[in-house]
Amino acid sequence: MIRRLRRRVILVALAGLLLASAGLVAAINWMNWNSLEQQAGQVLDMLAENNGQRPAADGAEGQRPVKPEGTQPPDRGPGATPPGEMKNKKNRGSKAVMNAASMTNYYTATVDEEGRVLSWHSDRTDLYTDAEIADMALWAVQAGKDRGRNDTRFYCLTEKAGERLLIVVDSRLEIQNAESVLRLTVLVAVIEDALLSIGAVWLIRKLVQPVDEAMEKQKQFVWDASHELKTPLAVISANADVLAAEAGESKPLQYIQSEVRRTDSLIQNLLTLARMEKGTAQAVHVQFDLSRALLEVALPFESAIFEEGKSLEMDIPDGIEYTGDGEMIKQLAVILLSNAQKYSDDGGRIRIALEAKGDKRILRVHNTGPAIPPEAQQRIFDRFYRVDSSHNREVEGNGLGLAIAQSIVAAHRGKITVHSAEGEGTEFTVIL
Repeated sequence: MIRRLRRRVILVALAGLLLASAGLVAAINWMNWNSLEQQAGQVLDMLAENNGQRPAADGAEGQRPVKPEGTQPPDRGPGATPPGEMKNKKNRGSKAVMNAASMTNYYTATVDEEGRVLSWHSDRTDLYTDAEIADMALWAVQAGKDRGRNDTRFYCLTEKAGERLLIVVDSRLEIQNAESVLRLTVLVAVIEDALLSIGAVWLIRKLVQPVDEAMEKQKQFVWDASHELKTPLAVISANADVLAAEAGESKPLQYIQSEVRRTDSLIQNLLTLARMEKGTAQAVHVQFDLSRALLEVALPFESAIFEEGKSLEMDIPDGIEYTGDGEMIKQLAVILLSNAQKYSDDGGRIRIALEAKGDKRILRVHNTGPAIPPEAQQRIFDRFYRVDSSHNREVEGNGLGLAIAQSIVAAHRGKITVHSAEGEGTEFTVIL
């Protein structure tokens, strides 16, 4: 139990570290990409306001684009704003001015309604070709949007002085830097997670170690105490039998023998649990006929159940094989059938059924009778827990049977559940 708890705590801690690191990496790179898009948008706005020209820095006049030889500069018309007046625009920020003034990887192109390039300009004519710019212009016009992005290029389409102007900011360097930041943050997060995970595992082991040691001491105490009690119990039982043979049966002797049997059953169950928890009772997994094993257990119960005025139904198909510990599975069936016999109502019905679904084996034991309260169903597999809170002696038992059953199922990596409701009875389901 402590090992399972330790594994769960470690998994929760590692999952928390992973989620925190992933969230931090995502936040950093989202902010970085958002800043890149905002910067590109500011530059596009500035170029659009300046008719595709680079704005002036430190009050200097903006540089006019140089058209390829043989083309005439377009008439900007009376509505065009001279570059020198752009410095007085209220919505122009100094950051955007500096970004646009220092930018080199951009180009502008005059296009017609069908996306054909009439003329284009760039400070870096060595980076672009006529075909590349023609493809970009056609893509932007066909996209039907005034703004957008195509791979590493941000663009906007504007109407200035009767011309359709395409402005493209090539952010390939900025995107490469953003990708480098992404790779770096992921690498740092992986290294950080690895180091923190090692530290977390070490710390959790240290914190859980005292509890683990206390549990081991408790298991050893139960083991030792159970062994020590076996000898005096055997002596009491032997002397009680001698007295019964010499003096005849009497009520006091019957009480002694009854309590000896009950205590011996308790000690055997404690030893079984101790062996399973200490690992000395490992399940030996071999293939065996599960159907036959369950029938060997259920048939002896049939007569005892019949004598109590109850009925036992068996739905166990032939030939169902299973790989596991046959003796443990038989003990599991005995516990569930004995539990059903004890807690079924007068004239009640008990049913044991086996089903094969693929590689799973499903065992069900059902009995009619009073329902188990919902709050008790949560604790019914705890050791020494009994639904009858008074622990009266009318129903024999010590509250260890279902705890042993759960340990057997866990040793076979299975699952055991209980369903109980008024009018439906109680059913234990084991999935192996």
